[in-house]
Amino acid sequence: MRAASAGPGGEPEARAEEPATPADPRTEAELRAARERAGVLAGELQALLGDRPSTVWTAGGAVRVSVRMRGPHGTDLAMSVLAILARADRYGHRKGLGREQLWLEIGGVPTEAHEW
Repeated sequence: MRAASAGPGGEPEARAEEPATPADPRTEAELRAARERAGVLAGELQALLGDRPSTVWTAGGAVRVSVRMRGPHGTDLAMSVLAILARADRYGHRKGLGREQLWLEIGGVPTEAHEW
């Protein structure tokens, strides 16, 4: 958090919000909004699928939420999951060796699969 600087009359100076860090051009408000949006979607996925999603920051500055898919997948479940994923900036599905994983990203830039 940044301390507010006072103007000549002691009132806070009005200024545009600065980036969160010099290396990250997004403001603290943008980062907070991305975390909150990802948290809402993660909660909906958890309620629907029963597994707790993981939430991480990617190298591209996005918030990534991922969750394992377990058990049979019916049409109703698939449609409900897709409705949640569609509200993300990017989303996808990974499958390998008996595991299926859904992921979504909010903000930032897309990352390559090898960066996971």
